[in-house]
Amino acid sequence: MLDRPIRTNTEALYPNDLNTLRAVFDAMCDEFSILPDSAAAHSIARELVRLFQTGMTEAAMLMIAVRARWQGDWKMEGSSAA
Repeated sequence: MLDRPIRTNTEALYPNDLNTLRAVFDAMCDEFSILPDSAAAHSIARELVRLFQTGMTEAAMLMIAVRARWQGDWKMEGSSAA
């Protein structure tokens, strides 16, 4: 499940990392029908970076984790994802 060792918050994200995160972010915003500059989208972005820093770097695994979180915590909060 984890592709890399856990990163520190100060470790750089490389262009390929950012491409992966952006692709997953865009797909999740489309799937959940949320605007990219909304509070919900910002929460998704934060969660993606957090997951990535813990070593989850595959797009498919990131999507699964964000979907699970959306269906659990965020959707229960009225889709605000604050």
